Amino acid sequence: MRFGISTASMYPQLTEDTLRLYGEWGIDCAEVFLNTLSELEPSYLRMLAGIARDSGIKMVSVHPFTCAFEPFMLFTGYDRRFCDALEWHRRYFDGMNQLGAEIFVFHGDRAQGTLPEEEYFARFAALRDLGREYGVTVAQENVERCRSRSLPFLLRMRDYLQGDLALVFDNKQAIRSGIDGEEFIRVLGREIRHVHLSDHNQEKDCLPIGMGEMDTGRLLRLLKESGFQGAVMEELYRESYSSSQELREGYENLQKFGKKLA
Repeated sequence: MRFGISTASMYPQLTEDTLRLYGEWGIDCAEVFLNTLSELEPSYLRMLAGIARDSGIKMVSVHPFTCAFEPFMLFTGYDRRFCDALEWHRRYFDGMNQLGAEIFVFHGDRAQGTLPEEEYFARFAALRDLGREYGVTVAQENVERCRSRSLPFLLRMRDYLQGDLALVFDNKQAIRSGIDGEEFIRVLGREIRHVHLSDHNQEKDCLPIGMGEMDTGRLLRLLKESGFQGAVMEELYRESYSSSQELREGYENLQKFGKKLA
């Protein structure tokens, strides 16, 4: 199990500046949130890869800026747009190869989407299989505003795909969806390949690790017992902390919890 921070935690600071800062902090690994079209240019990706290499950071995952458009790109009745969207994702997967990242974070259709479930699952499988051509794992994240907010939906997705499903578990999104995070891990732990983690209390559902009331150690133990061997990313919103030092302390707390698992 590895521990890192998502560059999204410092949005809207430029991604390359965030990655340099993480290098100064000695961060072991990171998730890169690509925020705009120009950040898929080979020259930009080479720059990011160079920063990570010089800083000793392993880039394990990529979060695409087009996640907001996935319902329109991939989950309407207009088949030609779906085919074009698949081809568009080749740019992401090729870019991930340049960065050395292996996990592609996927949101999917909005909760109000009307595409039949089996068609949703089949389209996800097509994207999953395309990713594999590049050595990339396309992983469905549980997101409150999306169909993946539902635990029964994800269970039906797993069954339809005969267990060939990778998931990103986000505990703050689970809270917002009314799902107990520990129950999520107990039910779908074998499918979890990547984790977005934050702390919380009665007032706020997203805080730096160790600054809320969550039993982080217990959650990590459950992940370990489920067989999880991926990366756990501290992922926060900018309004979730008052200074970058709090973000760093959260990562350091996460590392401390991780060492206790050994």
